[in-house]
Amino acid sequence: MIKRKSTFFLVIYLISLIIISGCNKPPEQDIGEAVSKTEDYFKKSKGIDCVGAFDDDTVKFRLLLEEQPTVEEATKIYNDVLKTIEKYSNNEKTWDYYNVKLDIGYKNNIIFKGTKDVGEKLIVKSK
Repeated sequence: MIKRKSTFFLVIYLISLIIISGCNKPPEQDIGEAVSKTEDYFKKSKGIDCVGAFDDDTVKFRLLLEEQPTVEEATKIYNDVLKTIEKYSNNEKTWDYYNVKLDIGYKNNIIFKGTKDVGEKLIVKSK
């Protein structure tokens, strides 16, 4: 009787463990492709020269502007980048799985850096 209960609880435990560990994985998506499409979007529709990359769990995106933005404008641009990548990834929870490092260049200098860690808000700092 005790052996039967132990086996039952062991099976329940293993099933629960499998379900829980399966729920913590990032969704299947090609974030690299979403970054590439975002890069194309900003180049073609906004006329902004930019380059994006994806490395393991971090998206990196650099925008090169012809006019110097304010902090508010930089924040708006960064949020546009985040929303566009999210749109192309087809997952509204993209930023629950990936970090982001953004920067804006003006006249060959980086003037703003933005970071967004998993589940956190965007932080924009001037250089």
